[in-house]
Amino acid sequence: MAVKKSSPESPNDAHVLSVSEFDAIVHESLQAMFAGGVWIEGEIEGLRPSNKHAYFTLIEHTTNGDKAVLNIIIWAREVSAIAAKLHKHGIELKNGLKVRFFGKPQFYSPQGKLSFVAQDVDTQFSVGDVAKKREELIQRLHDTGLAKRNKRCVVPAVPLRLGVITSAQAAGWADARKHLVESGIGFSLLFCDVRVQGDDAVHTIRSAIRTLGARDDIDIILLMRGGGSKSDLAAFDAEEVALAIVHCPLPVFTGIGHEIDVSVADIVAHTACKTPTACADEVISYVEQFVTDLGSLARHVRAHTQTALESARRKMSLNVERLVTRPAKVLQHQRSQVDLMSAKVQLLDPKYTMARGWSITRTVEGKIVRSVSDVSVGDSLVIALADGEVTSSVQGVHQ
Repeated sequence: MAVKKSSPESPNDAHVLSVSEFDAIVHESLQAMFAGGVWIEGEIEGLRPSNKHAYFTLIEHTTNGDKAVLNIIIWAREVSAIAAKLHKHGIELKNGLKVRFFGKPQFYSPQGKLSFVAQDVDTQFSVGDVAKKREELIQRLHDTGLAKRNKRCVVPAVPLRLGVITSAQAAGWADARKHLVESGIGFSLLFCDVRVQGDDAVHTIRSAIRTLGARDDIDIILLMRGGGSKSDLAAFDAEEVALAIVHCPLPVFTGIGHEIDVSVADIVAHTACKTPTACADEVISYVEQFVTDLGSLARHVRAHTQTALESARRKMSLNVERLVTRPAKVLQHQRSQVDLMSAKVQLLDPKYTMARGWSITRTVEGKIVRSVSDVSVGDSLVIALADGEVTSSVQGVHQ
C-alpha cells in the first residue's frame, strides 16, 4: 500500500488513514524491512511455564538508565526445538537468561501490539553469558570471603545426626543410603525430599538448607544429587543455593553429579564429594576415624596405666622392704648411740677417776677440801677412795 504524504497544517480526507489502514502499513513495512529475518538479543523477563506457546519480553538496560522492552512470541512448534538446543548445552529457557533469537517482527492489529516471533536461538551466545555469570559469582564469593565461610563450621567428632537434602526418587540417594546402612553405624537421618532440577529446584533446595540449618538436632547436612546433564545440575550453580550454604550454621557436605562435575554449591560447601555415594562414605569415614582414634587412645591409656601400675608395685615392694629392715637398723644405730653416751657418762663418774689413784677429801661436815687454807691442824678429814673411805686428822699444814 502506497502512503501519501500529508501536511499537519491542512488535513483532508484524502490524507487521513483509518486505524486499520495504518496498522496494515506498519505490518507491510515491517514485513518488507525484515523479510529475511533478523537476530535480536536481550534478557528474558516475565517467562511463565507453559506446555504450548511461550510469551515473555526481552529487556535491555540502556546507557541512559532506561529499559527497552520487546514482546516475544515462540509458537509451540519452535518452543520444544529451542529448549532442546539450549538443553544440550546445559541451559534452560528461564528468566534472567541472556539470549539471541532469530525471527521476524509481527504487528498484531486487533491489539495494536508489536511483537517478535522467535524461530531459532544462538546457543553459543547464551552459553557464554551463563559461563560469564557463573565465573562472576564464583569470583565474588571468593573476593568477599564467603566461599570459605561454611568450611569454618566445626564437624562434630561423631557426626551421627544427618540432615539429607535430595530427591527421594534419585538413584544416587538409594546408593548413598545403602552405604550408610551397611556401615553398621547408628546414623539418624532427617530427610528433605526436594526437586533437584526444573523450575522449582532452586527454591526447594534453598528452603531445605535454611530449614535444616535452623535445627539443633542435626550435626551435618548432606546435599546430594546423582549425575545428569549441565542443565539438570543447573540449580546447584544458582546464587540463591550458594548463599544458603554460605549462611548455613551447620557444615554442608555435597555429593552432586559425576566425578567431573564441580558446581558452585561444591565450591562453597564445607566438604565437596564427587558423588552421593562418596558423600556418604565421607561421613562414614569421620565416625570410623573416631573409633580408630578412640581405640588407639584406649591402647595408650592401657599401656600407660600398666606402666604406672608396675612402677607403683616396684615402689611398694621397696617401701615394704624398708619398713621391714629400716626399724631394726634405726634401733641398732640408736642403741650404739646410747652405748656411746653411756661410756661418756661413765668416764665422767668420779669413781673411775679415783680408780686411777685420785681421791676426794672432805671435812667431817662434808665440805670438799680444795686448798690447805680450808683445814687446820687437828681437823678431822674423810678421804673418799674408789673402794671406800678413810678417816684421818691433820697433823700439819704446809704450803
